[in-house]
Amino acid sequence: MKIFLMVLALASTLVIASEEQASVETVKDSYEFCLDMAADEENKDSAVLFCVNDELKSLGYKPFDSLQAIKSYIKAD
Repeated sequence: MKIFLMVLALASTLVIASEEQASVETVKDSYEFCLDMAADEENKDSAVLFCVNDELKSLGYKPFDSLQAIKSYIKAD
């Protein structure tokens, strides 16, 4: 029973973490990195969006719906 409760507590923590928005600095760093990585890609915007969202999800943050949303979030700081 204790193991079940620990697993349940951990799972709820992960769900809460995935609902959080990353800091502007985290998103900006990820965006700049992904922009450099996608420099030679044919569909650069899609590649950058996928890359940023992939990094954010791996860190437990909420992904963005569009590249414009990422740019707006960074500029809002």
